[in-house]
Amino acid sequence: MTCRTRNVFIALALICSIYVIAKQPNMDYDVLNRIRSTIRSEDGIEILYTVGGWHNFNTTFFIESSGIGYLNDRYACSVEAAARLQHPLPVILYMTGIKKEAIARYNPWTKNFTNLKLVKVDPGILFKNTSFDRLYLDVKGQATDLTEHISDMMRVFLLKHYGGLYLDTDTVLLKNTSSFDSFLLYNLVNGIMKFESNHFLINEMYNTLAQKKYNNRSWDGLGFRTILDITKKYCKLSLEKGNFDEAGKNCNLTFLRTETFLPIKWVDWKNGLFIQSFKKLEDFRPNVMKNAYGIHFNNHLTSNIPIVRKKGQIHEIIAEQYCPLVYSTLPKVY
Repeated sequence: MTCRTRNVFIALALICSIYVIAKQPNMDYDVLNRIRSTIRSEDGIEILYTVGGWHNFNTTFFIESSGIGYLNDRYACSVEAAARLQHPLPVILYMTGIKKEAIARYNPWTKNFTNLKLVKVDPGILFKNTSFDRLYLDVKGQATDLTEHISDMMRVFLLKHYGGLYLDTDTVLLKNTSSFDSFLLYNLVNGIMKFESNHFLINEMYNTLAQKKYNNRSWDGLGFRTILDITKKYCKLSLEKGNFDEAGKNCNLTFLRTETFLPIKWVDWKNGLFIQSFKKLEDFRPNVMKNAYGIHFNNHLTSNIPIVRKKGQIHEIIAEQYCPLVYSTLPKVY
């Protein structure tokens, strides 16, 4: 294990405990039975095989679906920031894999945030004999973007059954969001959204995906494209007219301005904003940033760009303030 990976484990160990979902009765209406409290011992380590009553409308959750078994430094920052700002409301990180040696690292250490749980999920068990079973097998057998498409399915599945605020792992919260009811953003991204369980719109997304014929050539076919089609059909949303207030009333939810969570546009990341230096976050578009509840770092454009500590890059400024535990373990370049 590299020093960098060990540092990430140490940071998360201070704020997480390990939770794992086990196989329970396999029907859509019986999904809640999958979270019954059952504790057992594995290799001398106690593992809670349920989420208990943790996942509900007030829960913030992330999904790490690559199966690599750990979080990188930047994603760890996102999780800590949410745990801090949303406290005492629950924050859950779902992971499709976790390295065995990490379990021993997490469990013994003092939890700094009692509202944060780490949950290991096997998508095959989660979806088995549910309406998503067929789609999951198609995706698993054909997908070139398996990580993204499994995540797309999991977020809709979990929102339907439990509700909550879903955030992509490259999104760092800047403010508490507990006052928000069900919402989508103006740009209809599926990386930031909140729903009550069984909200009719998330039910329609779920049913649409369940009946969908998977196309491995469509990168956004299980995400943005589905949301766009559903909101046009049921909310009578017209992006050309921008009738977001009317559409929100039609669907019993709020459409929030995109800059609420995406105050920095993708073109700014593309044009090199990520490597620019600032003294404080407000130095960049202060009128926009002061009203932002989060910041999406657009991983597709920034993941390969190094962050150098003490250089004043935006992510470091945010990390120092919003995820100090993770920040304290970061290497000089991360």
